[in-house]
Amino acid sequence: MQSILVPTDFSACAQYATEAAAQLAQRFQARLHLLACLDIPDNWSGLPAREQQKFPEAQQQVHNAEVLLADLQLKYAGLDVTTAFRSGNVAREVARYAQAHGIGLIVMGSHGTSGKSEYFIGSNTQKTVREAHCPILVVKEPILDMSFDKVVFASNFTEEEKGPFLHFKEFVKHFVPEIHLVEIHTASLFDPPYILSQESMNDFRALCSPLPCKIHVHRNYSIERGIRVFSEEIGAKLIGISNHNRHPLKRMLAGSNVEALVNHANIPVLSIDYVETKTP
Repeated sequence: MQSILVPTDFSACAQYATEAAAQLAQRFQARLHLLACLDIPDNWSGLPAREQQKFPEAQQQVHNAEVLLADLQLKYAGLDVTTAFRSGNVAREVARYAQAHGIGLIVMGSHGTSGKSEYFIGSNTQKTVREAHCPILVVKEPILDMSFDKVVFASNFTEEEKGPFLHFKEFVKHFVPEIHLVEIHTASLFDPPYILSQESMNDFRALCSPLPCKIHVHRNYSIERGIRVFSEEIGAKLIGISNHNRHPLKRMLAGSNVEALVNHANIPVLSIDYVETKTP
């Protein structure tokens, strides 16, 4: 992990993410990218100064962002820090920046949402989870001690989930954690027999070596809630889940477990992009 990106609007929530990313950048000896996405005309940097003067509010936004980004560079002077700002759609610009700069991890803050808005409007973090093709760590509260000593990976443990899981293990192994593999059953007709779930999970447990690992089948009325309840019960510090790209209509009607976790989980969630990690 050579580069970590933090999109920021300089809010308290974004600052939690920035601080977490700085701790990770120090641990992994990675470059820290701080990206401010502003409500300014497209191609702002390419506009002549005379044209920019026609947008005083945008000029003020850019000035404020430059000052705040400079302050952050001073705060994290011991790290290799790059700053930038972009105009346009936040999720799209973050995804483009991540691809252009070979970002290995995006860290974002989230206030979370509830009700219908999370399906029709969503948060910038939620939209970025859909757009960006690299792992995204979502935090909602300050992480005072970056110690992921007990972690959860939630999955249906099919063969195609092994790629995302190995990416998850690669991230968490530096914290030498206890890994808990959990599959959520919802009393649905589509739930696999318990013995088949256990067999699949045992294959993943072998992949955990040499880290300690336990397997669980947890029952709840929804997958997302089951993951949250289980994680809280065992005192997990991090939830990992692979991010299956889904058709937008299905997402709106049925919801996405990843996006729901991003919105509702109180502990950090690491979304592992599915397209990027699946094996041929």
